[in-house]
Amino acid sequence: MKFKTLALASVVAVTLTACDKQQEDLSTTQDKAKAEMVFDTQIKKFSYVIGIDMGGQLSTSDIQIDREAFYLGLSDSLDSHPPRIAKEELEGVVQNFHDEQQAKVQQHEDTMRVAAERNMKEGSVFLAENSTKDGVNTTASGMQYKVITSGNGATPTAESRVEVNYRGTLTDGTEFDASNKHGGSVELDISQVIPGWTEALQLMKEGAKWELYLPPELAYGPQGAGEMIGPGATLVFEVELLKVLGAE
Repeated sequence: MKFKTLALASVVAVTLTACDKQQEDLSTTQDKAKAEMVFDTQIKKFSYVIGIDMGGQLSTSDIQIDREAFYLGLSDSLDSHPPRIAKEELEGVVQNFHDEQQAKVQQHEDTMRVAAERNMKEGSVFLAENSTKDGVNTTASGMQYKVITSGNGATPTAESRVEVNYRGTLTDGTEFDASNKHGGSVELDISQVIPGWTEALQLMKEGAKWELYLPPELAYGPQGAGEMIGPGATLVFEVELLKVLGAE
């Protein structure tokens, strides 16, 4: 296996996506060279763009690399210099990295599965208790809702765009998002929101304000969303339908 082929295959397969945050800064000479670089040719500009692209890919993961070794490997590859590590060892390094990454993926999947099972169990208990409370209605899909304000305006369809205020919390009351965090009311297409919202908004009238209690299959499912919404989480939303855009 040629070194260039091995290098390309390993980069594509393992998707190196991080810089080693613990490496020392470039030398004063290198810093000065960077500061004095003049992009006066197309080749320099294109080369810089390639560097930016590679750097962007090498900055968003916890995978660590040694910058000096990386620069040396890049330089050797561009200069067709024979690899400084034996072929057999190179292949072993790549395989070990693959194995380590696969172990991390498996550990993450196991952690997500355990969290999803716990969240779904807790959510089921919450919804069962909530369904017995005064004013709480349950639809065929399993969505629960409570009408705070009825409203008397237009009712949107699945193709409508609407303006809403909202606040989302976990079942323990922890807020994970709210329209006031985004400067006030927001506009959205009913067809592009989570299933629980799509269902609820088509039952509401302008001016209505409801509290929604959504099981995971009507929210973000087994994958969750962001850092606060775990896998299989049951969510609570306060939604106010301000206007059906385009309605008479």
